[in-house]
Amino acid sequence: MDVPSQAPARTEGSTGRSVAADCLRILAVSHSCVVGLNQQRYEALARFSDLDLTLMFPTHYVSDFDGRRLDPDKTTAERYRIVSGPPVLAGNGSLYFYRRGLREAFDRSQPQVVFVDEEPWSLSAAQMVWGARRRGARTVFFTNQNLRKALPPPFCWIQRLVFRAAGWAFTAGEEAAEVLRWKGYTGPVSLLPFGVDPTLFRPQDATTLRRELGLRGTVFGYFGRLVPEKGVAIFARAALGLCDRFPEAVSFLLAGSGPEGDRLRQMIGATPHAPRFVFVDRTLREEAPRYLCAADVVVVPSLRTRRWKEQFGRILVEALACGVPVIGSDSGETPFLIRRLEGGVVVPEGNVEALADAMAAMTREPARRQALAETGRARVLAGYTHEAVAATMRDVFLKVARADRR
Repeated sequence: MDVPSQAPARTEGSTGRSVAADCLRILAVSHSCVVGLNQQRYEALARFSDLDLTLMFPTHYVSDFDGRRLDPDKTTAERYRIVSGPPVLAGNGSLYFYRRGLREAFDRSQPQVVFVDEEPWSLSAAQMVWGARRRGARTVFFTNQNLRKALPPPFCWIQRLVFRAAGWAFTAGEEAAEVLRWKGYTGPVSLLPFGVDPTLFRPQDATTLRRELGLRGTVFGYFGRLVPEKGVAIFARAALGLCDRFPEAVSFLLAGSGPEGDRLRQMIGATPHAPRFVFVDRTLREEAPRYLCAADVVVVPSLRTRRWKEQFGRILVEALACGVPVIGSDSGETPFLIRRLEGGVVVPEGNVEALADAMAAMTREPARRQALAETGRARVLAGYTHEAVAATMRDVFLKVARADRR
């Protein structure tokens, strides 16, 4: 299907918006879109006039992090259809599937391309591929998995089914693409990063907030869950060492919550440097950019475990969009992302001394911090906004549709 060179004839779709008669019809399914923030890439995708989008997600889900029930933030949209259905085993990414709603989603969308924004071994992915086959639609899928894991039946069978049916695959990062090849997928693959809203995440003056929080000198920030695998204890130990090198010139902001919080407060509180550390338990999404801008450098010291590696590191993109350079460990996708964006430095994971040295260099070299921030922000604006991510999706969907017509 070629991109139309001029405005095509249009009809009214069920979204209430004008829809081109020869629009490419897409059905996407994503349990993460229960959270309205995760619909932003689809909102950007729906702005393309040659696409007709239907998005499906569960009527509720259960948080992977804390077990809370999540009800949809957003259930209607102007530019695309939303269909939701009751899930079975909500909260289990591999086992959850739809009890009802898929038939309605397929009937309303009449898709030419089905986008499975779920791991390719999941039961929901199997449902979507079977539905696509019955309707004669092509399939594209997305995977985050960056660990080499052998899957038991029936998941290995489902994954094989999805691989055979897929016309294209997206991965969040380079390691996930390597794992996908290791698993035997031979089709085309494109990187699909998580995007950022540059109107929300942008440089802003945080002088007042820094004063209110008591932050002085060069401020290093940690933003995320306070859990062992995120390396927050490594950050705290490096920060304490930095205090000895720069007694009056550094302070530290830790924004997040989790089981490591009390232990960190006790460890830091037992030192004379405790006044230089500020803990913020939780920030609302709309407040996050202001707190990011209160930092001069954001640190992402993630550690790999037997079951997990950093799959993307959205905070890296958000920090750079705010004009704040980053230091990240060489764990998972973090080093690849930092090198692509050229907005920070990479240190060996778990190495307290190396992290402290990198933080010391950033403290001494404000001009270098500024240069990294400017380069990183420019690259984020060029390729990591929701609009840029949506453009990548559109290009792939059109290629898959064209291949179906050959």
